[in-house]
Amino acid sequence: MIENLTLYQAYVQASLKTPSETAIYYFETKISYAKLLERIDEMASILQNLYLIEKGDVVLVSLPNIPETIVLFYALNKIGAISNMVHPNSPFEAMQKYYNDANCKIAFLFENRVYKELNSYMEFNGNIVLCSAANSLPLRKKETYLFMNRKMIKDLKEARKFQFYANLKSNNLLSKEVVLEPEDTSVLLHSASTTGISKTICLGSKSFNFTASRICEIMCVEPEKLIGKSLISVLPSFHGFGLCMTMHAPLVNSFGIVLIPKFSTKEIVKAMNRWKNVICICGVPNIFKELIKDSNFINSRHLKTLASCFSGGDSLSPLIKENFDSIFIRKNSRCRLYEGYGLTEALAVCSVNTHKHHKTGSIGYPISGVSFAIIGEDNKMLKPYEIGEISIKSDNNMIGYYNDEKATKATYYKGYLKTGDLGFIDEDGFVYFKARKKRVIKVNGVAVFPHEIESVVSNMSGVSAVCVVEIPDEKTVNAAKVYVVSKDKDPDRIKNQCRRKLISWSIPKEVEFVKSLPMTKYNKVDYRKVQEMENKKRRSL
Repeated sequence: MIENLTLYQAYVQASLKTPSETAIYYFETKISYAKLLERIDEMASILQNLYLIEKGDVVLVSLPNIPETIVLFYALNKIGAISNMVHPNSPFEAMQKYYNDANCKIAFLFENRVYKELNSYMEFNGNIVLCSAANSLPLRKKETYLFMNRKMIKDLKEARKFQFYANLKSNNLLSKEVVLEPEDTSVLLHSASTTGISKTICLGSKSFNFTASRICEIMCVEPEKLIGKSLISVLPSFHGFGLCMTMHAPLVNSFGIVLIPKFSTKEIVKAMNRWKNVICICGVPNIFKELIKDSNFINSRHLKTLASCFSGGDSLSPLIKENFDSIFIRKNSRCRLYEGYGLTEALAVCSVNTHKHHKTGSIGYPISGVSFAIIGEDNKMLKPYEIGEISIKSDNNMIGYYNDEKATKATYYKGYLKTGDLGFIDEDGFVYFKARKKRVIKVNGVAVFPHEIESVVSNMSGVSAVCVVEIPDEKTVNAAKVYVVSKDKDPDRIKNQCRRKLISWSIPKEVEFVKSLPMTKYNKVDYRKVQEMENKKRRSL
């Protein structure tokens, strides 16, 4: 069992088992388990000896799906440091806040993103190491990348503000392993919290390893059958589902990962055709929606290699599942698209439909070691089919919210983590999702917090009231729309301010100016009435 190991120790165990097998597939590059371990140990030495990172220090990692993300994740864990995983598209002000709030020692940032706000980053209060997508590319692709981005690279070097990952050397110094307890904080992730208010979530190695140890159960395969196979890793590392289930879980089970830095159906199909061993794709619903629209995916000769696919991060449309499954039924393939359920606080997967256990309309059957309960408003444990708050007791539950003991205690009841989602359990133990109790919008599977958008807009001059609601979107499934009471009726002004302050998914798709907004008896904007108004308006179109 790996549950009592650190993240680094779990990877070492897999590496010793299959040193010559491929751990990472990155475009045309393959990195073996043994080679990846060498790179992890070298980076641990750099962090410990060059940057003097010690046990409990926090390091910000904000990178796309590139090998350096994986290297840093395990290297930091080896020396007892904490990985603060942040969305790589976060604008400068948000990045500085993530850095300051966690008292980070250093930040590893993506060079392309920093270059977009270079003037701002010249004033960044902290140490920055820039990482490039080119470092692990094969020679020809690397040369092309360096040529196409030569101005950016020149400007970043001339800024003399940054260090560069590619230039870091360990000078053959060894790193000393500093072992964290399984329950000690190893990773910080950022999510909606169980109330819909953005919070930083503390997770230990035990949470990751608990879920990772269930990958064979979830995929309904024997451990030996994963060796030599691969899983598409397109979900980002700042996302609990992506970091745990498409990176850590495969790697500690000797199961290769195909890193795709930016989602495109073209890259997924190319990877399937290139490596010929992809047996699983995990993604948010929109990934599968786009795949089944791509004739190259549908007609791929290597589609038959897929054994199962899993959707999470948002509710899966029955139509997407039906259309996806029908492709494989026609090909006489066993592969199906299954929906699961989890949240960052109860890391990644708590229930899931599988080949062995599945029911239409459910979000799955609890994985082994996870207990579900439905809790009513009066904290009463409800019976089958009674709707209440979905609550979870498991070893993959979070340690707590960062520096917020009050919020952590409020989230638990009798050992059960209250998720902020409403649903029920049937007589067979399958779980069903009905609605969100917490106020959050899932945009392409990424949690967007209305209160954050409202905070940004309400602080603008001339704005007297604001309300954010959810609207449908063809590309991202859902999107944000903001209603504004303001003297200045310029929608671009609103959107540009959001671009400066928020991640890209939080930028409102629509802005509508109104004379007033409905208020509650406590003199707050009644967002429920505004949402009802928006829904009614769209139904009438």
